[in-house]
Amino acid sequence: MASRSWWLGLGAWLVPVLGFSVLPVAALLWRGLGSVEDGGLTWLLAERGALGNTLTIAAGASVLAVVVGTPLALVLFRTDLPLRGAFTVLFTLPSAVPAFIWGMGWLSLASPRAGYLNRLLSADTFDIYGPVGIAFVEGISGLPLVLLAGAAALRRVDPAMEEAARVCGASPLRALLTTTLPLALPSLLSGAVMVFLMAASSFGVPYLLGVSASPPTRVLTTRIYELVLMGGDAGLARAALLAASLLLLAPLAMGVNQALGRTGRVRLSAGKGLSARPFPLGSARSGAVVAVSLLATVLVLLPLGAIFLTSLQRSFGAQLAWSELTLTHWAGVLLEPRTLHATGRSLLLAVGAGTLVCLLGLAAAVLRRGSHRLGAGVEALAVGPYAVPGTVLALALLLVFSRDLRFILADRVAFVLALAHTPWLLLIAYVAKYLALGARNSEEALAQLDTSLTEAARVSGAGPWRAFVDAPLPLLRPALTAAFVLAFLACATEITMSVLLVPAGSEVLGTLLFELQSYADPAAAAVLACAFVVLVALGQATLAVLARRPIDKR
Repeated sequence: MASRSWWLGLGAWLVPVLGFSVLPVAALLWRGLGSVEDGGLTWLLAERGALGNTLTIAAGASVLAVVVGTPLALVLFRTDLPLRGAFTVLFTLPSAVPAFIWGMGWLSLASPRAGYLNRLLSADTFDIYGPVGIAFVEGISGLPLVLLAGAAALRRVDPAMEEAARVCGASPLRALLTTTLPLALPSLLSGAVMVFLMAASSFGVPYLLGVSASPPTRVLTTRIYELVLMGGDAGLARAALLAASLLLLAPLAMGVNQALGRTGRVRLSAGKGLSARPFPLGSARSGAVVAVSLLATVLVLLPLGAIFLTSLQRSFGAQLAWSELTLTHWAGVLLEPRTLHATGRSLLLAVGAGTLVCLLGLAAAVLRRGSHRLGAGVEALAVGPYAVPGTVLALALLLVFSRDLRFILADRVAFVLALAHTPWLLLIAYVAKYLALGARNSEEALAQLDTSLTEAARVSGAGPWRAFVDAPLPLLRPALTAAFVLAFLACATEITMSVLLVPAGSEVLGTLLFELQSYADPAAAAVLACAFVVLVALGQATLAVLARRPIDKR
C-alpha cells in the first residue's frame, strides 16, 4: 500500500497535469461534441472535404514512408553496406528538423515557376503544391519513424530462423526476404501508423503547400486555424468540433499501433544475445552505395541545400547567378532586433519548458514505481498528451483560458488566473505536449538502477527525500539531460502551437519563421531555417555524446 508521502506527491503532481492538459482537452471534446445538437453535424458534413484531404494525405504519407523505409532499413541494418552510420544519421535527420522547414526546401526546389528544378528544366515540370506535394513532404519527414522501428525489429529477430532457412537451401537473399522481413513487418507497419498520425496532425506543411494551391487544399488543421482567426463564439465552437474529429484519430491510430505491437512481440525473439550476420552485398556493394547516396542526396541534402541557396538570394525567384548571391539577409535577419527578441523569448521558454518537463517527468516515473495499481494511470496521464495534435492542444488551452479564472478561498481570499494573451500559456502548452519525453527517459533510467542504493541510504538514517537525492538522482543525470535537450529542441523549433497561442508583440522563432515564409520574405525565412538546422545539429551532437555515457548501475 502506498505511503502517505506518495499520496501527497501524487496530489501535487496531478494538479498541474490535470489542470493544464487533461481537463482542457476534455473541455474541448465536450464543447465540440455538444455543438452537434446545435446544427454542428450539418456543418461538419459540409466540411467533409477537409476531412477527406486529411485522411488521403496522411495515408499517402504513410505509404510513401513504408515503401521507402522498408528496403532502406534492410540495406542499412542487415547488410554490410559501407558508411552505414553516416547514412543512418542523414536519413534520421528529417525527424529532428521541423516538417515546415522541409516544406520550405521543397518549395524552393519545386515551386511551379520559381523553383530551382523548374528553372533548370522548364516551367511547371514539378508542382509541389496540392495534396500530392503535401503527402510527399510529410512522408519524407516521417520516414525516420518507419526506419527506426524497422531497425529495432531487425535487431530483435532471432538469427536462428534465418540460419534454418539457409540450411534448407534458401539463398541469403531469399532467407532475408522470407524470414526476417515478415517478422519485422509489424514494426514497420507500426511506424507507418505513427506517420499517418503525424501527417494528419500536421499544420505547417499543409498551410504552406495547400492554402496557396489552385484550388486550395484544406485539411482539418488549416481549417481550425482559419476558424480561430475568424474569432467569435461561433468560430471557436466550429473549430472545437473539427478538433474533436481530429482528436478521435489519435486513439484509433494508437489502437492499431498497439495491435501491431502485440503481433510483433509474438513473432519476434525475446533475444538470445546473438546477432544475425550482415547480408553480404558482394559485387553489388558499389551499386548499393551509389543508390543509397543518391537517395540521401535527393531526400535530405537537396532540400537543405535549396534553403541555403535561397538564403543567399536577394529575393526568392531571382536570377541564378553568382553576382546575385549575397549575405545581406544573414546580417539583416540574425541581427535585427525583432529576431533577437524572438530568439531570447524562445530560449527562455524552451529552457523553462525543458526544466519543467524533467521535473514533472521524473516525478511521474517515481510515482509510477511507487504503486503497481495506480502506476499505469500516472503513466497514461504523463504520456497521453504527446499523442494529442498540437493544434488540438493549443485550441483546448485557448478555450479554457481565454478568460480569467477566479478562485475564492474561504470567502476571503481570491485568486485570479490570467493566462490569456501571455507567453505563460505557450509555456504550459510546451510542457503538456512534451512531458512524455521526461517521463519516458526517467522511467527507463530508473528501471536500470538497483533499488539497494536507496535502501542503503535509508538504513544509514536518511529520509525518503534525502535518500533519493543522494543515491539515485546523481545517476539519473545523463537521462534527465537527454530529456532536457530533446524538450528544449522541440520547444525552440515548435511552430504549430506557437502560431495559435503567441500573443501579439510576443513573437518566438517559430512564429517569426512562419510569418516570414508565408507573408513576408522567403529569403529571410531561409536564414532562420538554416539557424534552426544548426541548432538541431548541435542538439543531436549533444545527445550522441550523452548516449556514449552508460548509466552506472552499481
